[in-house]
Amino acid sequence: MKIQTLIGATMTAVLLSTGAFAATMKPAEQCTALEKQFDQEIVKHATAAKAAEAKTLRTDGGKMCQSGKAEDGVKKLKEALDYIGVKPAS
Repeated sequence: MKIQTLIGATMTAVLLSTGAFAATMKPAEQCTALEKQFDQEIVKHATAAKAAEAKTLRTDGGKMCQSGKAEDGVKKLKEALDYIGVKPAS
C-alpha cells in the first residue's frame, strides 16, 4: 500500500514539475524548444492539410526568434504546430 502511495506521489510531482518548468521558460528558450518540436513533428505530419502553411509559419517564427522578437516568434511557432495538429510542449 505504501509503495502505491509513493508511486502516485512521485508521478504527481513529475507531472507538476514539467508544467512548472515550461511556465518558467523564457521566450528565447521557448523558441528553441518549439522549433525542435516542430522539426520533429513535421516529419510525421507532412501530409497534413496545412503542412505548407505550417512550414512557412515555422520559418517566420524562427526568424522572429533570431531577430529578438521571441514572444512573436513563439506565437508563430505555436500556430505552426497547431496547423499540423500538434499541441505545443511549451
